[in-house]
Amino acid sequence: MSGLLDKANKAAEDKEETEVVDAVVEVSTEGKVVSEPSSGSGLNMDALKFQIGAVVGFIITMILVFFIDTIVLFGDFTLDDLFVPGVILWWLVFNGDDLKKQEFDAKKLGISFGTFVIVTGMIAGVAIFSGSSATVTISEIAYDGDDDEIDLSFYGPKGAEYTIEVLVNGKVEYTHDATISIDKGSHSVSLDDFWKGNAENMNGKGLIDYEIRVTSDGGEDSMTFDDIMNREVDTAFIKVAEEYDIENDPNDQGNRKVYKGIYVEMIVGMGTPNAEFDFKDGIFTGTTPQPIESDWDATIRVLGGETTHVYELTADEGIANTYGDFNFNWVSLHPGGGYLDKDDFYGNDGCYTFEITIENEHGSTLVSTDSQIRFYWEDNSADWDTSNDKPAEAC
Repeated sequence: MSGLLDKANKAAEDKEETEVVDAVVEVSTEGKVVSEPSSGSGLNMDALKFQIGAVVGFIITMILVFFIDTIVLFGDFTLDDLFVPGVILWWLVFNGDDLKKQEFDAKKLGISFGTFVIVTGMIAGVAIFSGSSATVTISEIAYDGDDDEIDLSFYGPKGAEYTIEVLVNGKVEYTHDATISIDKGSHSVSLDDFWKGNAENMNGKGLIDYEIRVTSDGGEDSMTFDDIMNREVDTAFIKVAEEYDIENDPNDQGNRKVYKGIYVEMIVGMGTPNAEFDFKDGIFTGTTPQPIESDWDATIRVLGGETTHVYELTADEGIANTYGDFNFNWVSLHPGGGYLDKDDFYGNDGCYTFEITIENEHGSTLVSTDSQIRFYWEDNSADWDTSNDKPAEAC
């Protein structure tokens, strides 16, 4: 009987010792020993927070990238440009607890990254399938002055096939087939492939309609681009200002003008329908053309005197190096502030023609003799009374 009692006591002692071992021992600030039971759940709450946040953020990013991707954030940057940085960012966040502790488990990092890639592929597949019939839309039409072409941008579902057409007055002048890649498509078309003349006249009235049409399985989208299709200079005028010195009569009979030359300025642009040259009392009094951005070469000859003076210049998008910006206003043909010397063009009083030849990059060659100006320099210089002088005027 005593043997059975000893075994029972021994078992109770073993059980009590086991429970003590399972207890968490904590020493309080007062030196007392406090026991706390273990949670036994095995969860790392910090790591779990990182993982839940990463999953939520990753799903939101993928929805933005694959389903709302055509929204332009700024410039040419759209939501779908968040694709690669978004995957990398949320994978790093998913492993944020380990990275924070600098505990790098290559196997764990590799498995988690592979999972992110697989899930990304699944979401992409759903997006492509669900958007397979969505319409490809035109995002932007811009003119590239360096290459003389228009640059087109499109948005639509990945893998969508579409056809680009350039229409002039409703007639297809250019066609190109393409496929959307990574939610974006782009293409450039040379003006030589479709240009038919200025889209507008000098008053903004439409002359020719230019349109881009894109057709896909989901339908079609179109956009006009008349505002960038004014490329041909059809009018050019010259105006001058007379340069002279005042000479006093040694006999005190008055004074007179001694002419030295002329300051020459030119304006070019669209003059249809009512640009008109006129020059009176030494100033331009006509109606100027509408300046435009265009490419051209110009030769100006001053005719009527004993010597023919020639100017030559080239403009790129209306800007001629060392001369100025012809797509804005009048520009001096003497960029250094000088003038055309009298001896370089003048013979005697009479009418002088400023013959302007403009060779357009797109369009026909313009030869204008509208700018004709009469000078009275000999008559004016012969009289010591300047009040009787006649200023330059249109012929």
